[in-house]
Amino acid sequence: MQEEYRRKCFLYKWRIENFDFCEQKTGEQLESPLFFIGTSPKTSWRLWLYPRGEDDGEYISCYLFRAEGGPEVMDIDFELSVAVGEQLVKPPVSFEKIYSFKICQKEGEKSFALRREISLRKPFWEERCTLTIECRIFKRDGDRFEIAEHFGRTTVAKERISGMDVFDNVTDLNAESNKDIEVKTLLDIYPLISINLSHCEEFIIIKIQPKRNEKIKFAICKITVIKNWERISPMEYVRSWVGEIKTDVWRCDVPLLAGTAKQHIINAQKTFFLHYDFAYSTGIEYSNNELNDYGADLWLENISLFKSSCEKTQTKESTDYLTLMDALTPSYRSKSFTDVVIETKTTVFLAHKAVLRARSSELAEMLKANPEAITLDNYRDDIIRRFLLFLYTDCVEDLYCQVAIDLYKMANKYKVEFLKKKCSRFLEKNCDAKNVSQLLLLADNFQDLPLKIHFMKYIVAHDEEVFNTDEWQEFVDNNWLLAEKCMLLKYEKYEKKFPIL
Repeated sequence: MQEEYRRKCFLYKWRIENFDFCEQKTGEQLESPLFFIGTSPKTSWRLWLYPRGEDDGEYISCYLFRAEGGPEVMDIDFELSVAVGEQLVKPPVSFEKIYSFKICQKEGEKSFALRREISLRKPFWEERCTLTIECRIFKRDGDRFEIAEHFGRTTVAKERISGMDVFDNVTDLNAESNKDIEVKTLLDIYPLISINLSHCEEFIIIKIQPKRNEKIKFAICKITVIKNWERISPMEYVRSWVGEIKTDVWRCDVPLLAGTAKQHIINAQKTFFLHYDFAYSTGIEYSNNELNDYGADLWLENISLFKSSCEKTQTKESTDYLTLMDALTPSYRSKSFTDVVIETKTTVFLAHKAVLRARSSELAEMLKANPEAITLDNYRDDIIRRFLLFLYTDCVEDLYCQVAIDLYKMANKYKVEFLKKKCSRFLEKNCDAKNVSQLLLLADNFQDLPLKIHFMKYIVAHDEEVFNTDEWQEFVDNNWLLAEKCMLLKYEKYEKKFPIL
């Protein structure tokens, strides 16, 4: 009987991508998307996670939170578990009691799991850290919950910048040496941080200094020093900041031996390599519920900020030749010979007129009016950065549903049809019952008939799921004529011909 009771439950899986880049400090919570239990559709729930603990930064804290709606009190039992990727960090913990949940009440555990148990499994420079929290909810009395699984996902947006400098011979190690390495995003003029190197006696002094980082909520920097004149393992230094980045100094030991050995070292080429890996988050989060469980290793369209997302078509001819896009990519990354600036409300990007003219007829017209600068103040900086990347490389980075919508609008505005098509395909693949009404309105507003037909067909095929969502009800209230067309397609069986478009 107990086993049967445990099986009949409501399961909610919440996956948090880039968990290690959460900005929340001790006492601050991250909230899951709202979810509803089948037999109690009026009562909404959330999971609350304190990434750095409710009052102890050594732990994460986890709670089930009743948000609003429904009866005054709901009696339930529940259990929580947490995993990193596919590795279980803490098995299901049942609190073995019935909780009488009132509205705005949370129950769970402050010292739910040690943070170091999570960080040991996924160092930031190796791969993305996806934390999965499972919450099973049981009901002992009355109507049991129907067996159901629901899924939510929160993605903490992050960006990563890496590079390497080579320092040759003794001239780079003398006492007068003072070298600044600027760490900045692609196409940005101003650095986020600088890494300053100087030499004093038997040490290289490495100083990390903040430059332009008022928007950064969490950052981490890993510095690796490799000395070619010593057969020792590379030296590594890792520093992280929650909130404001502050100046940090690291003394790296580089002793020179005495006597003959010292003379040999001085005469030899003392090359050393400094590699930096800087990653940060500005606190932007994307949250949504999903119809299916896409797993812990989802990376939509296999797109990442840290890997090229270009899909290259294989042909029978040799691929040893340099393509046009291959040739343009270094120009994009190095910003060499740039001759025009793109200004936003907060940032300046560097670009090449020839590329802008070739890829966009609209930008070409803007350059005729002002050959020195273009102002784009109606779009977020991260959207403009992705847009420019595409103009140079035909690649799209870090694509999410809202980002795809914004890029679609920008591609339409500046007549970049290939980018518009890529965004359309992405939105077609990633529409669901909750976002399809928003996407249909997008297609209708931009008179994109093929995209509009796709979303209307989706609504017809998934009518019960779509029509029961809050998003659809809001859509009907504000766009009743378009909603009526969708319903006619279902109830008058016009799916194939779509005569009312």
